[in-house]
Amino acid sequence: MAANGFIELLRLSKRGNKQYASTQNEVSRWSGIAFEMLGQYFVAPLGEISEVIYPPKYTPVPNTQAWVRGLANIRGRLLSVSDLTHFISGQRSQFSPTQKVICISHQDQYVGLVVDQVLGIQHFNKKSFFSQSTELDDKLQDYCQGYFHQHNQQWHVFLLSRLLKNPQYMNASIKFIN
Repeated sequence: MAANGFIELLRLSKRGNKQYASTQNEVSRWSGIAFEMLGQYFVAPLGEISEVIYPPKYTPVPNTQAWVRGLANIRGRLLSVSDLTHFISGQRSQFSPTQKVICISHQDQYVGLVVDQVLGIQHFNKKSFFSQSTELDDKLQDYCQGYFHQHNQQWHVFLLSRLLKNPQYMNASIKFIN
């Protein structure tokens, strides 16, 4: 009988422990940086983004693709700034005061992607994840892996690491034929 009482005390103490409760919550939750582009909502894994900044002043780089905006100096480090909407859709994004730059620092690459809007960190219940989306444009399929359904909205998981593996994105120069 005393053993049962001791076990019940342990169970109650864990229930009141905020750290224990949050650990259980973390297991069923997924978090990422949410952004809007092409009228759709996306979320990128937290580990793939180093920071989010306002669009910096940049210097255009000659002989590069139209979606390359240029190079910016961010705290002494060169940031390659590109228009993600333009790269994916072929249409230049319209300037908006809500635009932000999602910065990726991966190995030797420091890349900034202009998006229409960043909506901050979003948390999703892992049970609301679906691996296939029928509402996603074909041009985005290579970069997205499933979606979360929350608040009657699909939040497509955009893997920035896949973008950095795309040779068309990584070689932004215009090739000249002599």
